[in-house]
Amino acid sequence: MRKSRKIVITGAAIASAAALAISGTATASAHEGGKGNGEGKAGKGGALASLVEEGTISSDEATAIREAMQASHDGDKEARQAERAAAKAEILADLVADGTLTQAQADAISAAEKGGMRELIANGTIDRGDVQALRSAMRDGSAADREAKQAERAAERDAVLDALVADGTLTQAQADAVDAAITAKHAEKQAQKGERGKKGQQGQRGMR
Repeated sequence: MRKSRKIVITGAAIASAAALAISGTATASAHEGGKGNGEGKAGKGGALASLVEEGTISSDEATAIREAMQASHDGDKEARQAERAAAKAEILADLVADGTLTQAQADAISAAEKGGMRELIANGTIDRGDVQALRSAMRDGSAADREAKQAERAAERDAVLDALVADGTLTQAQADAVDAAITAKHAEKQAQKGERGKKGQQGQRGMR
């Protein structure tokens, strides 16, 4: 039986908002568009497809899972946008409080559209040191961001699977299998990223 998971959003929202502040764009995180809920390559082309091949779930059940996860994800979009906006405001307020930015600079960053940071540097509103401070804030929250996003996605997936069990679309055993398969696929993907990162670092050291 799957244990219920607590959604942790603060770290994810803050780091995501830092990224938005740096880029000056309202581009959604990778969690949006269905990729963050177990659906992207790990879901459609991997975990769910494997379970269909094994006979654990049918093709129709896989489709029902995908559609339910996408609907759940789309329904939370406005809430996530509000979280990112609030977190961005919190980061900028902290940088104003510690004297890194003036309130006028923070307001300009907050209002900047896509590509706006370059324009703010060009017109002298901020300098590259200010941008570096924003990047530092993003790095500080990166670990919490990853963990929080994972917890949020897992909790969203649990809720969807529980609903599909409740309405008879899936059995509890099938839901547990789906949850385990997506979790394992994600862990495999993260391990592969870690290995690529190590190889990249080794290559950089070799060039020095």
